[in-house]
Amino acid sequence: MEEVLESQDNHGMDDVKKVEKEMLYSFFKKRILDSNLELIPDLAAIAANTSDTTNTTRTNKTTFRVTSNRIGDHKFNSAEVEYEMGGAIAEVYEPFSIIPKMTDYDIHIRIDIICNKIMIGRQINVEDLSKGRHFLRYRNSVTLKSNLAYIMVRLANIQISSGGTSILVDPFCGSGTILLEALDIMKNENKQGGNNSLKCIGMDVNRRAVNGAKENAESEGYSESQCAFHCSDARGIRKVIEEDEFVDAIVSNLPWGVKTGHNQSVNDLQNLYEIFLRTSFYKLKNGGRIVMLVLRGLQMIRILRKLSGRYKILSVSIVRTTNNLPSLIVIEKIGQDLLVDSVKNQLGYMSQFVNFSKEMYSAINNETIDSKEIS
Repeated sequence: MEEVLESQDNHGMDDVKKVEKEMLYSFFKKRILDSNLELIPDLAAIAANTSDTTNTTRTNKTTFRVTSNRIGDHKFNSAEVEYEMGGAIAEVYEPFSIIPKMTDYDIHIRIDIICNKIMIGRQINVEDLSKGRHFLRYRNSVTLKSNLAYIMVRLANIQISSGGTSILVDPFCGSGTILLEALDIMKNENKQGGNNSLKCIGMDVNRRAVNGAKENAESEGYSESQCAFHCSDARGIRKVIEEDEFVDAIVSNLPWGVKTGHNQSVNDLQNLYEIFLRTSFYKLKNGGRIVMLVLRGLQMIRILRKLSGRYKILSVSIVRTTNNLPSLIVIEKIGQDLLVDSVKNQLGYMSQFVNFSKEMYSAINNETIDSKEIS
């Protein structure tokens, strides 16, 4: 979208939620005029290049269509937005030979209204850009859209030194959408002069999904050395990753606990999520990120608080899918638990002033004084 309008701005217009459908026409027309016709840049550019606005018989006309997607509580529907606001555009720009047309139009204008925001722009693509990507051979029953996968990979903030190789893991890979999207990002960056390498590793307990993801990767030209898949649960990450290797990021759409014919209990997910986080800790680089999409975001936050000292929560965002509101959670591995280390150092130092042997310390704290491992 090229323009975002707050319903409360310096134009002094009323809250869009309070606008009656009969007022949509005048509401939007005033916005266009107040912007000196610049509200819709594509049409403004055409108007600026039209010198004679009195010639109504001009044959070289520009056609447009308006579509809308509305979310929130309003006093009008999407069809009324298209009709009324489209009419306002037609009236304002008619002197510049810009006219509405439902089919075979030149410019597709989107006017989306989300709560108190009006987003105006030109729709460039005809079909959903995420539709059909990365499923040349296999599509899982529950599939993550590639545009959301792209966002998740970007949130992982994988840092690669020039000419270096990074490792990205998806322990619940399904058909491999996240990993293939990551490889596409790296390929495009290298086309622009980069010289980096990304090694992707996918894991899934479903053998059929693993085989299908492998076929998808092969169909896009990625070898096993670039994108390898293993039939394993999340605990297998310590076996799949070489002993002396650490991963740069873990990005995954975790199980939501809803399956066809079988619902996992909250306790099942509690154990699964906790095992996943505990196991990932040992193979993730210090400062490395885990980006995960989960349906029960509050449950995951409680688990992360339980594991405080291991991870830092960077962000939690609610995502609107078709019929659910999952949470997109980004966390970062803490390389050093300063609080634990401080307590250990104080105990180690103060133990010399009391009759407190190392054996007694070990019995009380279940570790030795000089231990630096996180228990």
